[in-house]
Amino acid sequence: MNDRTDGDHSRIVNHVLAPPVGTFELDPVHTFVAFSAQHLVVGRVRGRFEAVQGTIVVADNLTESSVEVSIETASVTTLNPVRDNDVRSENYLDVGRYPTMTYRSTAASESTAGVWRIEGDLALHGVTRPVELTVRFGGAVTDASGNIRIAFHAHASITRRDFGLTFELLKEAGGLLVGKDIAIDIDAEAIRPL
Repeated sequence: MNDRTDGDHSRIVNHVLAPPVGTFELDPVHTFVAFSAQHLVVGRVRGRFEAVQGTIVVADNLTESSVEVSIETASVTTLNPVRDNDVRSENYLDVGRYPTMTYRSTAASESTAGVWRIEGDLALHGVTRPVELTVRFGGAVTDASGNIRIAFHAHASITRRDFGLTFELLKEAGGLLVGKDIAIDIDAEAIRPL
């Protein structure tokens, strides 16, 4: 059952808030692709990618919706220039050989009320693997320029070895400086002109 709400452009689908139908472009100024990894076993290092573009197509039947995203790997920042250069180097992202990473959805399904599973393929470091996103819709509004904006929060986890990111920095005691799993958190806004 699809009942439209007034004012904010969202829809109610099966008693849950859902985005309006249409094609939306990611707003790079209001989209944050962040990651974190274990550091020295006890802490976490955080960073983000600053150059992100993509398209979200919201279908009337939400399971037919899709997303496609491209990220410039050289845009990585951890707020530490020495570490950023290492992450960009052949040790990790190797941005000279792999200047972009992409994500293309292949399926969408509702896992629980208001929480969606987006299945897709992540191409990173010359390797393409399936990665599942857990997504929550944040709402839809008309901005000051008259465009419809939608917002989402998504989370995923990848194992860096799956993408050929096998370089290990070892402490003298033998422990890993960088953990094997990377947590990814995405806060995205996308725009559809009226």
